[in-house]
Amino acid sequence: MRVRLTLGLVDRPGTLLNVLEQIAIHGGNIISIIHNRDRITAGYVPVSINVEFPSIEQLEKAKIGIESIGVPVMEAETLEKKIETLLLIGSIDIDSTTEAIQMEGGKVVGLSLTGSPSSACLKLIVETPLEKRQRLIKSLETLAESQGSLLIREEES
Repeated sequence: MRVRLTLGLVDRPGTLLNVLEQIAIHGGNIISIIHNRDRITAGYVPVSINVEFPSIEQLEKAKIGIESIGVPVMEAETLEKKIETLLLIGSIDIDSTTEAIQMEGGKVVGLSLTGSPSSACLKLIVETPLEKRQRLIKSLETLAESQGSLLIREEES
């Protein structure tokens, strides 16, 4: 699994090397490293490291290892995303639907609407980080139920 780790490094020689050792110990393969030296805040340099881990367990162990050496992990974002088509049929509030998708970390990459306001068919193409997908689907199911509409999703492969 590919992830982007965003870390707050103290601008001191050897700090990045210590982080890289923790990643390597836990099976991580470095893809790229970006220092954001122009965004130094409170003595920390934000550093983004794109890493491939064999499993989520290795990622979690690496995060614990990194934090154990005094480096905060500010964010760990999965770079693998799922793109799927969803249909909402019935009475639909497009704004609340797209807002729910965004609140759960998804992104609407395609949208089409047919029918009348009370019996519409909304086709959504949604891109979601893998780790947020289940929560997004649950949120949309709840929203569809509250609107009195039906959510139809792709069959999982």
